[in-house]
Amino acid sequence: MARKPECNLLRILFFIMVFILGSNLSLKAQTQALKPQVTRIKLDVERQVGEIDPKIYGNFIEHLGRCIYGGIYDPASPLANEKGFRRDVIEAVKKLKVTVLRWPGGNFASGYHWRDGVGPRELRPRRLELAWKTIETNQVGTNEFIEFCRLIGAEPYICVNLGTGTWNEAREWVEYCNTEKGTTLAELRASHGYPQPHRVKYWALGNEMDGSWQMGHRNAEDYAKFALEAAKLMKWTDPSIKLVACGSSTFGRGWTDWNRTVLNYLRDYADYIAIHTYLNNRRNDFPSFMAATLDVEDRIKIIEGLILEAVSQTRRREPIYIAYDEYNVWYRAFEDKGLEETYNLEDALVIATFLNVFVRNAHVVKMANMAQLVNVIAPIRTTEKGLWLQTIYYPLMLFAN
Repeated sequence: MARKPECNLLRILFFIMVFILGSNLSLKAQTQALKPQVTRIKLDVERQVGEIDPKIYGNFIEHLGRCIYGGIYDPASPLANEKGFRRDVIEAVKKLKVTVLRWPGGNFASGYHWRDGVGPRELRPRRLELAWKTIETNQVGTNEFIEFCRLIGAEPYICVNLGTGTWNEAREWVEYCNTEKGTTLAELRASHGYPQPHRVKYWALGNEMDGSWQMGHRNAEDYAKFALEAAKLMKWTDPSIKLVACGSSTFGRGWTDWNRTVLNYLRDYADYIAIHTYLNNRRNDFPSFMAATLDVEDRIKIIEGLILEAVSQTRRREPIYIAYDEYNVWYRAFEDKGLEETYNLEDALVIATFLNVFVRNAHVVKMANMAQLVNVIAPIRTTEKGLWLQTIYYPLMLFAN
């Protein structure tokens, strides 16, 4: 049967229209491809991620190199006060508005026994220190640390020894610091010249226990079981304290399993989980270095998910937060140089991006501690005659103020 002429005409017109439309779309796509790409930033001033906790502007001191001895404490120096603390260091630290100060380590904590560092200085033992292979004189101990915190206006944050230490040693440290009176340890503190309790609120359950370099290193389940018993005794001694569980310090295979295991065991006792990150530019790749904290943000989001998973299986009402209690740029100076890094502008920019990440994730990151405060991978470096401020000092000062 023959087609009607008008039907054929309509088909021809339809194909012409499709061809023209397709040509126009192709031309439009090519034209848009040639246009410069525009990046848009949209601000929603009514959307709040969370409240920024001042504790994200914290710091850290460890018995390592010249951080404490020759850094914050140098009684032979003409710049020292009557207690042996450097006055110039105190003034520089005050400008950083350090909110919380972590001590005594670090790797040092896993071999430190707090009783060595209290009482008359002339009676304190000199110990072989295995983490950094030095002699520890114990001239700066618990009470001196508390005094320094009071001088700079920072909350003390103590890391207990869950490497070579015991549950009871950790519990007794809490009692020594926080019990007002009536016990042997409270009276011992008073006899050392401190009748009022120190009221230390923040306590870490060990340091980097996932690392094979750590004294007393354990696998995730062994650490979590051990830390759980310490946590119970410590909170029974003082229910008001906040505990920081030891999370990932390495991010290779199995790091999420470590954090999940720790959170599952400690979800009824831990108030924070700690993670550590050091960044570097060994490849001399500036763009990649500037983008390095993208991984930091990814890790925070992954751990936030693990926290939500753990809390969903408990009746606790209080949230668990992240404590980023060691972070910095570190790759040029190691033990042979006392870890005394000299920083440049790109390092300062990376510190600023760290701080931006903490602020952007203010709902879950509630503590952060730059490692460390003086001389050792630090914003402040001292000499016999004074000090100088490194580039990384300034972003921390600007954010904190």
